[in-house]
Amino acid sequence: MAARGGVPSLAASAARRGGVAMSAVRSIYRDDDAAAPPWRTLQYLGLARLVISIGLLLAIAALGANIRGWSTPAYIAGAAVYFAGAAALSAAALYLRRRPMVHVAAQIAFDLVLISALMIASGGLRSGLVVLYLLPLAGASLLLPTVPVFFVCSLAVITILLDTLARTLTAAGAEASLFEAGLYGAMMFAITALLRLLAQRLAAQEQLAQERGRNLHNQLAINRLVIAQLEQGVVVVDADTRVRANNRAARVLIGMKPEAQLTGERLGDFGHLSPLVTAYRRWLAGESGAGARTPSVVELPDLRLRARFVQPAAVDSGEFLIFLEDQRALDERAQQLKLASMGRLTASIAHEIRNPLAAISHASQLLIEDAHDAGLQRLAAIVRENTARLNRLVDDILRVARREAPLGDVIELAAFLAEWLQEFVRDRPQAQGRIALEAPLAAEVKFERSHLRQVLYNLVDNALRYASDAPGAVRLRVANEGGRVALWVLDDGPGVAESARPSLFEPFHTTHAAGTGLGLYIAREFCVANQCQMAYDELRMLDGSSCHGFVVRFGAAPAEQDTAEALDTMIPND
Repeated sequence: MAARGGVPSLAASAARRGGVAMSAVRSIYRDDDAAAPPWRTLQYLGLARLVISIGLLLAIAALGANIRGWSTPAYIAGAAVYFAGAAALSAAALYLRRRPMVHVAAQIAFDLVLISALMIASGGLRSGLVVLYLLPLAGASLLLPTVPVFFVCSLAVITILLDTLARTLTAAGAEASLFEAGLYGAMMFAITALLRLLAQRLAAQEQLAQERGRNLHNQLAINRLVIAQLEQGVVVVDADTRVRANNRAARVLIGMKPEAQLTGERLGDFGHLSPLVTAYRRWLAGESGAGARTPSVVELPDLRLRARFVQPAAVDSGEFLIFLEDQRALDERAQQLKLASMGRLTASIAHEIRNPLAAISHASQLLIEDAHDAGLQRLAAIVRENTARLNRLVDDILRVARREAPLGDVIELAAFLAEWLQEFVRDRPQAQGRIALEAPLAAEVKFERSHLRQVLYNLVDNALRYASDAPGAVRLRVANEGGRVALWVLDDGPGVAESARPSLFEPFHTTHAAGTGLGLYIAREFCVANQCQMAYDELRMLDGSSCHGFVVRFGAAPAEQDTAEALDTMIPND
């Protein structure tokens, strides 16, 4: 009677102690904090509590009559209440995810009260139900700091000691029972310390994993952003050419719309990508060879791509990377580097030529003053005139290299061509009669005179080199092309081969053994500086025939020329 009479008082004491634990939990979790509490831990504890309560009910049904204390109404009622409370707490942790402090305190207090009541109702320490205290101790170790955890453990130990003391007051063997309860208490403190240590390590590892997960997520987001902004196309494929990932540049380079969906498709299913697929499979077949890392130039219907295939070395996977670049852009970049070097070289050479030209000009002037023969004076005048022309050419090259604006002289084209042709033929007797001028139009164009002279010198010299010796083998023809004046330089030579036309205006490119490869390049640069176009094109005659030659197309009007956009092909000289 004394033992049973102590049950309500001990349960009430445990409830009061649970209230103390509840106040301790209040300092850990804020009521409005819905992200920090470990809801998953609460749900797992609720599930474990529900399983234990079901096991108790099944044990009562199967073994209640054979085990002392399990068939008493108090024990049966306590087991039923424990099951109902476990189900309610599990549902609350699953659906009512608010005020985590209330959930933690309610679960720990419920465990302390109900387990204490079941232990007392079943006969005390010897019933073996003391092992159920491991559930609230484990929950406290996972959810509470160190001090509240040991406070919960002390409540359970105190309950065991008080119950054992109450039972020994009316029975023999008190010393043995108290000693056994003390051992249980020491064991519970040791287990609590171990659980707390494991929980701290688990929490540290979980925090580290979460931090690394966030860092990895951020790094992946940064990588996706960087790859999306790359001008270089990136495609991740497997051995069967199925696309795993790609960026916008890759879709554009292979001829798709920027917003098209390529992930999940096979590159082999696109007919126009068969050269790329062939190069990829060839690389796969010989990736262990010496040329495995050599980029491939892939010819697509409308584009030339530079494809580089790579297998990640850090992971052993079946995914491969394809880097795509526009070969034309690479060629243009190389051309810009070549032009930059050529611009610096030309500007430096032109600057160095000035001093010898000044000496030659001064010597020719002294020769004119001292010579009394008319022939010698004429020869000296030719030297001086050509020296002045070379000096003007040097000045023009330096101005173009520095991107200075041309003078923009307004020229009456027919008169200018007649005057220039007379001067050109005078210095080149071998050209007498071989050049014909066809200028039926009275047209005015805007072009710096010295620049146009040099353009004509280069084009006509080039035409005479390949033309025959027949009269009119080289023709200067002024035509009207839809309101735009065009100056053609035609000859009866074989013309420029089709294979040489793409690199016709590149510096140092020549098909003549004695050529320097700079004449056409400088001529085009002068046209660009004066906002005109120069090309090698086809001219159709009125009789239906056609011929090829170089053409300079002037602006339609001075107002349009002022707003034209020049090509940036030379680098200013510092």
